[in-house]
Amino acid sequence: MNLPLGQYIKGKSAIHRLDPRTKLLGLVSLAVLIISKSHLWNHLLAFVLLVLLTKAARISLKRVVKLIWGFKYFILITFVINLLFTPSKDGLSFLFLHLSIRGAVYGILFSARMVLLLWAASLFSWVTSPVSLADSFEELFSFLKVFGVHPRDISTVILLSMRYIPTIIDDAVKIRWAQLARGAKVSGGIIKRVRQLVPLIIPVFATSFRRADKLAIALELRCYDPLMPRTRLTPLRLTIRSEALPWAHECGMLSGNRWYVELAE
Repeated sequence: MNLPLGQYIKGKSAIHRLDPRTKLLGLVSLAVLIISKSHLWNHLLAFVLLVLLTKAARISLKRVVKLIWGFKYFILITFVINLLFTPSKDGLSFLFLHLSIRGAVYGILFSARMVLLLWAASLFSWVTSPVSLADSFEELFSFLKVFGVHPRDISTVILLSMRYIPTIIDDAVKIRWAQLARGAKVSGGIIKRVRQLVPLIIPVFATSFRRADKLAIALELRCYDPLMPRTRLTPLRLTIRSEALPWAHECGMLSGNRWYVELAE
C-alpha cells in the first residue's frame, strides 16, 4: 500500500490519539528546529525524533523511503543549486558558477532539510484526519476574529484541500492508465516527456473543476454559512487518563498507578 502525501492513515497508536492541536504545534516546533540553523546536529536530532515518532505511529520506514524517493529530482536540484551557486574563496569559479567543498556541504545540509521537512509534513498528514486538523486550526487561530479574519473559512479550505489531494492523485493515475491503454507512449528526452504530460494535465484540471463546482452547489443546497455557530460531534478537550500511553505500558516503560496528562480528542 502506498502512502501518498496528504492522505490520512487510520490507526490506534498513541500518536494517532493525540490532540490535533498538539500535533500541529509539534510540527511547527520541529520545522523551526530544522530550519533554524544549517547545522548537522539539529538535523540529526530531527532525524532521530522523526524515526521515533514514525515507529510510535506504527508506520513502516520503507513507506517513508518510497515517498521521499518520489521527490528525488527536487532534492537533487536543491543539491546542485547549492553546489554551483554558493560563493566561496576556495575551489573553482567560472563566471557565476562556483564549485567548492563549502557548496557541497551546503547542498547536503539543504537537501537533508528538504527531506526532513517532507517527512515531518507527511507523518503529520498520515496521523491526523482532515476534520480534526481543520478543527484544531480553527481553535488555535480563533483570536484572528478580532482582526476581521474568520479562521473557519481557512480551516474549511484546508479540509477540502487535504481531501482533494488523494482524489486528484487517483484521477491522474486513472487517466494515465486510460491513455496508455489507448496507445499513448511515454518515451524520449525530458522536453518530450514534459510535452506528453499536457494531455494528462488538461483532463485532470477539467475533472477537478467539475468536482469543485458540484461541491459548491452541494454546500449551497445545505445552506452552509461559515459565520453561523457550529457544534462538533467530538469536541477537542484535555483529558486525564491513567493509561495515556498504552504502548509505553506494553514496553514496560511505565508502572504503578501514576497519572499522566493526555491530549486527546
